[in-house]
Amino acid sequence: MSETLKIIEEKNVIDDHLLDIIGNEFKFSHEKGLSEWLKNSADAYLRAEREDEESFIVFRFRDKDEVVFECIDFVGMTSEDINKALKRWGDPDAAKRGTGKRTFGGHGNGGKFYMRQMFKQSHFITYREGKLNVFGFNENRRYGFAEGFKDKRVRPDDAMKFAEIYEMDFPPSIRKGILNGNIGFTVSRGIIPHNIAKRKFNLEKLCEKFKHYPQARLILKYKPVSIVYNDKIFFPRLLPEEILPMTEFEKPVEIPLPLTLIWDEDGDKETVSLVSEKYPQGKLTLYTSNEPLSRNSRLGDLNRIDIIGEIGVIASYKIQELGYVNRLSSAEFIYGECKCLILEDPKDDCVKNDRSTLNENVKTKALRKWVGKQIDNLAENIEEKEKKEIRAKNIETLSEINKVLNDWKNKFMSKVMREILGGSGEGAGAGYGTGGSSGGSGSKKTKGTGGDGGSGEGGKQGGGSTEARTKQTFPKVLLSGIDKDPFNSEELPITLSDRQPPVYQRPQDVPAGIYWINTSRKYAQYIIEKYTVKHMKWRDYHFQRMIDVICKEAVHKLEKQDPDNFNADRVDAEIIDKLVSKAHESAVESLESYLFEEEYKTPREELLDKIAKIPMLKDLDPEEQIKQIEEAIEFLKK
Repeated sequence: MSETLKIIEEKNVIDDHLLDIIGNEFKFSHEKGLSEWLKNSADAYLRAEREDEESFIVFRFRDKDEVVFECIDFVGMTSEDINKALKRWGDPDAAKRGTGKRTFGGHGNGGKFYMRQMFKQSHFITYREGKLNVFGFNENRRYGFAEGFKDKRVRPDDAMKFAEIYEMDFPPSIRKGILNGNIGFTVSRGIIPHNIAKRKFNLEKLCEKFKHYPQARLILKYKPVSIVYNDKIFFPRLLPEEILPMTEFEKPVEIPLPLTLIWDEDGDKETVSLVSEKYPQGKLTLYTSNEPLSRNSRLGDLNRIDIIGEIGVIASYKIQELGYVNRLSSAEFIYGECKCLILEDPKDDCVKNDRSTLNENVKTKALRKWVGKQIDNLAENIEEKEKKEIRAKNIETLSEINKVLNDWKNKFMSKVMREILGGSGEGAGAGYGTGGSSGGSGSKKTKGTGGDGGSGEGGKQGGGSTEARTKQTFPKVLLSGIDKDPFNSEELPITLSDRQPPVYQRPQDVPAGIYWINTSRKYAQYIIEKYTVKHMKWRDYHFQRMIDVICKEAVHKLEKQDPDNFNADRVDAEIIDKLVSKAHESAVESLESYLFEEEYKTPREELLDKIAKIPMLKDLDPEEQIKQIEEAIEFLKK
């Protein structure tokens, strides 16, 4: 067709089901949703040019009749604001509302999607310039103005009473400003939140997660945010946690972002620019924590890198999910932020709608790889510091002792776990197959292949991968500072801190069924340094940690088998009483010399003694030589 056709542009027609698809991508938690409300309120104050100390924000929670979440600020909106910004989905300038000011919000979607997706009903009650507007979502997730509440003329005190904030305790200047008509207010209200039952509502836990959430932390640091619960002050000022730095690493590590990065994938190299005339050079800032920010710990959510844009967080990565970080154990003491303005360049499309992580492209992957390398460099320095503080003694003896206890643990779990808890007696987690030259006597139940035998708990593995491996029969117990990290491509030992638990697991260790006895603990180091690892005090300590592992496995197995009847009494009866008692009885029978003899000899030492007593092998015929060696080996197995 030679004729050129001219298309007459029309507005897009979008079915509401598209909002369901996009809304589901937000994967809301309430701490994330509350952060979206917080950003909306902070942006309202920025547009109104209020100082930080005058930007009061109140989160009010009620559960007397039904559970209600609210975010209250003292700016207010007009119906024109609602029509031009609140009604619009996906507008990159929605938060600015034509002011051109820098704002925390992006496309104006987060707060609305939170209300639409995570509450049975939700609405905004907003008052400004003498007019009251109520705009929200019904049970069908359709939005609109409440009947009779569009530009309704009401007195300021009546508007406050309607919004149920008249009796609230807030600064006199705020009350006076509203009653004089100088300022307004907005109440973002969600009724019957998803996944929050009245009898299970734990506000303290929710606030703990909220104040650690990436997009809330910076705002909470500067703006006065209070928490009210059933009309009583719960937190006068919610502040982000202050983290004490690690000794010798008190100062933040500030690293300018390179002007360019080279991304090399399968030999194809591409140069990535991190600056332009519009977007200046960025900076990575790394901080340390005196306590490990490990999973399930109170501050574990802070073990992350926040990606900062022009204003506020545009993405966030937990360090273990960032990729390109090898020293994850030491990286548990690290957190930080990376300011890179060019990521907000719309031409590159790096920022996701929900600002959770960055979109995957060459630029974001190259940046993540570079950040991961800087984290590894700092983690390596932390490891060196820990090594100086830890005097790793008698490594060979500790390994021998650990093998003795692992072998006993496997035999015990095979028999007794089945008797007490039922099932096969296998460990709860998937992990390594058997094999490898460090294996022992082997077992018919072993599932791996290769190597010189094995005790059913694994042996040599290639490092550097966290992919799922063949399920092992029993959990494998390793020693920090001694045994090689199976997930480290360089096959280096894992170095732990005395601030990490006596029996420790990283996220990648859990599915692999690996436990680490932390030899860096002060108690453990005290015994080693004062009494040596051959002393009964250390042998008892080592034995008790093996009991810890057995109990941990039993607790998880018990919960998995019968979750409905899993409670403290059952754990006390079947694990603490019955299982531990059986373990002690078994140890008396199988580990008598290990536990009670002052001059204990490891199996290797006993084997050497046995061989030393064999007549000169050269004087024996070949069959007799074999017989004598086999007897020594059988002695070792006992």
